[in-house]
Amino acid sequence: MSTLTDKLPKLPEIKLPEIKGLDLDEARKPVHAAVGVVDLYVEQVKDLPAQAKKVQAELTAKFEAAKVERTAQVKAFPADAKKLQVELTEKVSKAQADVTAYYAKLAVRGEKLIGQIRRQPATEAAIAEGKAAVKKAEAATTSAKKSVKSTEKAVEGAATKIG
Repeated sequence: MSTLTDKLPKLPEIKLPEIKGLDLDEARKPVHAAVGVVDLYVEQVKDLPAQAKKVQAELTAKFEAAKVERTAQVKAFPADAKKLQVELTEKVSKAQADVTAYYAKLAVRGEKLIGQIRRQPATEAAIAEGKAAVKKAEAATTSAKKSVKSTEKAVEGAATKIG
């Protein structure tokens, strides 16, 4: 891999006078490090278009996959809706059958209880008293009707005499 510094023209080496206690190699290290950092950044910047294309390709692939998935979901929607409708219809039918069966059980239970109550002596006595009361009420009604008719005749007769 070539670096930026490989492409730069070679500069002539300059001899600096020696300064006691100064190590020129150590003095050059910070400059070399700075140039190395710049070279590293330049190298990384060169890779950015390729990385951007790679990210773009990945995003495009993900978008297309999501688009295909959504299209499949949209196409499957009518079938899914029909399936849900069938399931709901089955559940409603089962619930209706369960309610009807429960209603029938309650009716049988109520019929048994009514039968037990009717066979009790107190109930039979109450029914007999009720029937007797009905007969007395019918007799009283008949008597009242006769009484009204005779009163009506008496009033008509009195009205003819008065009037």
